[in-house]
Amino acid sequence: MLSRSFITVGRSGMEAALVAAFACACLAGCGSTIERNGIANAAIAEKAEIPGLANVRHWADEVPTDPISEIRKRTPHMPTLGNAATHIKGRPQIETLALSGGGSDGAYGAGVLAGWTERGDRPEFEIVTGVSAGAIIAPFAFLGPQYDQALKVIWTEYQQSQVITAQFLPGLFGGSALSDTTPLAGLIAKYVDRPMLDAIAAQYQRGRILMVLTTNLDAQRPVVWNLGEIARDPSPEALELFRKVILASAAIPGAFPPVNIDVIADGKHYEEMHVDGGTTRELFVSPVQAPLKAFDVLYSAPPVRRMFIIKNGKAVPEQQVVQQTTLKIAARSISTLIKSQSWSEIYRIYRLALDGGADFNFTSVPEDFDFKTDQIYDPKYQVALYERGMAVGKAAAG
Repeated sequence: MLSRSFITVGRSGMEAALVAAFACACLAGCGSTIERNGIANAAIAEKAEIPGLANVRHWADEVPTDPISEIRKRTPHMPTLGNAATHIKGRPQIETLALSGGGSDGAYGAGVLAGWTERGDRPEFEIVTGVSAGAIIAPFAFLGPQYDQALKVIWTEYQQSQVITAQFLPGLFGGSALSDTTPLAGLIAKYVDRPMLDAIAAQYQRGRILMVLTTNLDAQRPVVWNLGEIARDPSPEALELFRKVILASAAIPGAFPPVNIDVIADGKHYEEMHVDGGTTRELFVSPVQAPLKAFDVLYSAPPVRRMFIIKNGKAVPEQQVVQQTTLKIAARSISTLIKSQSWSEIYRIYRLALDGGADFNFTSVPEDFDFKTDQIYDPKYQVALYERGMAVGKAAAG
């Protein structure tokens, strides 16, 4: 079990993003709407698939009656789950890393991983999941310590203008957001290239799983994407989809534009609107909602399980005098709602681990980190947070 220091951010740029999102929502009725070919019927939405890439995603809120069949359906080209895992007295040791959302607070998770590498006992995770900021980190964390430097650059060396550009008036008068994330899409494309997908596909073939979460806003449902299954497809369309999914998972509604994903259902083409996975779920640890012991039959022997949860943000309540303005009150209320939802998810995962006999390890930004910023992406803030994360990663008791 990790120490509390690896277990527990002043106010970060996330609040600025929430203010922007709420402002956009308040004025959503202004201007013209952007028409698209969305799916209006829930029954049709159930049938929708990515053209040429079947079984690469599924609803995250489903509770299957036969979880083993569902796992096999959702990982059709992967050999035995955990095939490459370390064995302890004949039992595979399955280690899961879950990375939460948190906007620019993702610098914390990147720092924790780098510090953990320096400590020398960072495991090779059999399962890596990411939501929002965590979705940006997840592919790098999945591939291992050799990608720590790339994560450091991504989370500490870019200016806000290199990540997003403001488009306030278009956002208020008919646009889809108050910012343009074309620079962020370019940043993702710079690092998420075909060699990275080939490396992820190779690990998928070893029995390791990489998953991220988006929210299908049309359906109001969370969607889990099996990035290993996408990565094994050599087509340019697979690379484009992989990048889109990561961008969508980090798309804070209202602040950042949604990502439209092409699907086909009943022979017809549609566009699904996907946004920040944290809209529906801040954390997840399993490709299927079922007790951990239900998956024991997938392994050569009942596994030893360890879960590591990194929350990119503070878990504890933060006292703050809220300015009595509409946007500040709304932003504070939304951030409070997110924090409350996050605690519910953390507790659910803790109970899942406890009931399944798994070791549960949790870290969040330490309570005494008090660096302040009003920017969505502030390199000075993120350097300080990254360094704090490194200190936590180095000091954590394994």
